[in-house]
Amino acid sequence: MKTALNILSAIAILFAGASSSLAASAERTQPWNAETSDLEPDASIIYGRLPNGLRYAIRPNQRPQNQVLVRMVIDFGSAAEADDEQGLAHFIEHMAFNGSTNVPEGEMVKMLERLGLSFGADTNASTGYTQTQYKLDLPKADPRLIERALFLMRETAGNISFNPASVDRERGIILAERRERENYAFQSGRAANTLFFPNTYFSTRYPIGLSEIIETAPADRLKALYRTYYRPDRIKIIIVGPVDPIAIERELANKFADWQVAAPPLGDLDRCELDTSRGVSAASFTHPEINEAIGVQQFFKDKLRPDTVERAMIELKMQVASAIISQRISRRSRSEDIPFLGGGVNFTLGICDNYAAVSFGAAGKDGSWRALLPFTEQAVRQALQYGFDDTEVAEQIKRLETSYENNAKAEGTEQSASIANKLVELDDDVYNSDAYRLLLWRQLRPFMTKAAINAEFAKWFGQMTAPQIFLSTKQTSGTQSDDILAAYGASRAVAVAAPVARKASAFAYTDFGPAGTVVEDTVVADLGIRTIRFANGVLLNLKKTDFEDNRVRYSLRIDGGRLHFAKDKAVLAWLMSGAYVSGGLAVHDFEDLRSLLAGTTVTPAFGVAEDYFGGTGAVAPVDLERQLQVMAAYTRYPGYADSALRLFRRPLPEIYARLDATPGSALSVAMARIMTDNDPRFALAPLEDIQAADFSQLKSALGDALIQNRMEIAIVGDLDETATIAAVARTFGAMATRTGTADMTPQDARWSPASGNFDIPHKGEANQLGWRRVWTTTGDRDQKLTQSMDLLARAVTLRLTDELREKLGATYGVQAGSDMSDVYRDRGAFSISTSGDPKDLAAIERAVDQVMAEIVRAPVDSDLFERARKPVLESYADWKKRNPTWLGVAAEAQTNPDKLNRFRQNEKTFNSITAQDLWALAKQYLAKPAQFTFRALPDAAIAKPIMAPSNP
Repeated sequence: MKTALNILSAIAILFAGASSSLAASAERTQPWNAETSDLEPDASIIYGRLPNGLRYAIRPNQRPQNQVLVRMVIDFGSAAEADDEQGLAHFIEHMAFNGSTNVPEGEMVKMLERLGLSFGADTNASTGYTQTQYKLDLPKADPRLIERALFLMRETAGNISFNPASVDRERGIILAERRERENYAFQSGRAANTLFFPNTYFSTRYPIGLSEIIETAPADRLKALYRTYYRPDRIKIIIVGPVDPIAIERELANKFADWQVAAPPLGDLDRCELDTSRGVSAASFTHPEINEAIGVQQFFKDKLRPDTVERAMIELKMQVASAIISQRISRRSRSEDIPFLGGGVNFTLGICDNYAAVSFGAAGKDGSWRALLPFTEQAVRQALQYGFDDTEVAEQIKRLETSYENNAKAEGTEQSASIANKLVELDDDVYNSDAYRLLLWRQLRPFMTKAAINAEFAKWFGQMTAPQIFLSTKQTSGTQSDDILAAYGASRAVAVAAPVARKASAFAYTDFGPAGTVVEDTVVADLGIRTIRFANGVLLNLKKTDFEDNRVRYSLRIDGGRLHFAKDKAVLAWLMSGAYVSGGLAVHDFEDLRSLLAGTTVTPAFGVAEDYFGGTGAVAPVDLERQLQVMAAYTRYPGYADSALRLFRRPLPEIYARLDATPGSALSVAMARIMTDNDPRFALAPLEDIQAADFSQLKSALGDALIQNRMEIAIVGDLDETATIAAVARTFGAMATRTGTADMTPQDARWSPASGNFDIPHKGEANQLGWRRVWTTTGDRDQKLTQSMDLLARAVTLRLTDELREKLGATYGVQAGSDMSDVYRDRGAFSISTSGDPKDLAAIERAVDQVMAEIVRAPVDSDLFERARKPVLESYADWKKRNPTWLGVAAEAQTNPDKLNRFRQNEKTFNSITAQDLWALAKQYLAKPAQFTFRALPDAAIAKPIMAPSNP
């Protein structure tokens, strides 16, 4: 696919000259926003307009090779709402799926499901402050399917019916969505917006709206707002995929050209004005479950800055400066015992079009804001006073250089979703090709000097003299605005010292001994997977593909994982997952290692899965050997730095303190404990146990497992097989012979014999409920059984969505799922999960009981069965044309041949599943009472202990 970019450009040029073939009402136009920019637009995108003002963009693209992405963007959001309309833009979006002139209520989603789309994954919509978006991800480039998609978009754009009864039914769903979002985190964000963006739509027009308006707004008010803003001159249609642009233009004209609106244009929605003359001010938000965080921000009046070379230069310099400060903060928080958990600096142009903002912030341990504020404030002031050094700047330049080069090399196989998302989010910018962005970078790079970056940073952050400061904290005293301002003033009065200069070094782990030799080299002929065995026992599987240019995906598996640790040492797997990589290597601490890898796509990665140590990732082919070197070093020369242990332990008290802060978190933690009898392999260990775990215990428990146990490596993608084999030979192939045989037999892990209803207290909002019901099943013993249970779950989800969401309006969403372990062969669970208001608990459980009785009583009807299976069937079109799919197969090509057989039979087996099969499984596993029902309820609503079940 190396020539794909040139081919697409040629296609675009050809189509641009084919105006005689266009639909009479479609007109090709200049790229969006090109008139305000001196940057070169991407020539592979075709732009056009219909006489009624509707604009479109079409991008032929082959990745995925069948999928077509359709987006409709309306220049309308909550910013346009009047006081008595708050939430109605979002309400209109919901009504798009509830009937139109030519689609009966309740049929639009079902129609899409019958065409192979999944609601939520492929069919979705969103409402923001100034934009509403509708998306359809079509599984194939079938002209009939594209016609249906554009038909439905046309119905949404101008023909929503707003039947009053339908509007009333939808209120409950929207209120359920609002209820889910309206927690302490949202409340904190709202308080921050009130400080930073007073009297703007950011603080007065939240898209989710107001309950009292959602509950009472009549259908006519929704319809009037819809008729005002849903008009062709405020709409953009974006289509990306393997399409014929001329055919698409004709279909767009057929569907939209006759749509006429007599009212004059409305103009921009932006009513955003910021008062930049405010003095320094502060505000706080307190809540017993909130995370400690402090943010400092100041806005400046700026000018409108189109997407130009000038703006690109400013943003690149500030990007370098911000990255350097963030890295300095990270280094210091690692080397010192500072209660810092995350943060950095930010710079933004174009806020409300004509404003710029500079900011810094930090999150930390509870009660730490008085340390966090000076820690970050002085880091920014240190950069202002002393600037950045050559080593720091050079490191960030290397990162940018690599990013631009790799994006350009991979552009020919860029995913359609990435292209569509960029076009949707374009706003006032110009869409450029990655090849052009690389060229632009190379033109600007000589100007990215230390002096220029220091000057740009000083220009903007030097104006930060009267910021607004926002604090979120659990503390209720000493956190008033005067306290915050006094702490800020005190920090500003402290002199800052020059930063400690860093010394550049070279990566130390490039020689692992004489290269290993290949003793077996065969090919799995029907799958094209090359399997290799080295003399030291290392197994290597290769699959060359052309699905992604300039990218290889890798998998490393060393027998062991969580199975390696005895039940009483299971907590060490948590420690290894959270701290092993952060512990660095013997001669490189983690921060130095990150610096050494600047300019590469290599990631320090090494984790713990259920039955193996290792991990997966993706790199540019040129970086593959360095990635292998890093991972080999982690098996042989881990650093076990004390700083990593300190960082691992630092957030634990705050994490544990908030385990019951939301219904979902409380339910997940308690459910694992109850269902496994508090088995430490599956349930969260007590805080004191995790805090007591240390590296000496981990080293002892690991022993020689990482250098002796069986290893299997898989590499898939744009690879040179000879060079790849040689790179593995020089790294893992050069290491000692792997003689260890890990015991991969799982210890017994049965479900708890407990049963019944378990009421779990949470400390979230009083109107929030988390709910899950679980039937125990079995493990992943048989491919058809596993696929059938997954399909049954899809069917149950569709039925429960009809009852709980569409008819009752009691929940925003419901999900059934089947989880059948391929490690613990007797462990499986079928579950139903939802959320809602505690007052609706009885109605939710009654509806679930009715649906499950229906599922057990008779086979699902043919329409429901088809809607459940069709999206899966359509997904097979591109399933074997994706590198992640092949990596999953190649990962165990030599050690688990059954996985290859399952891959071969996957589609055929799925096609063999019938509605009768699902009914048989429903009777086998779901006819019995569910073993567990978990209800996460507000703390005050529960009078009995968490572990005491009540019989259903």
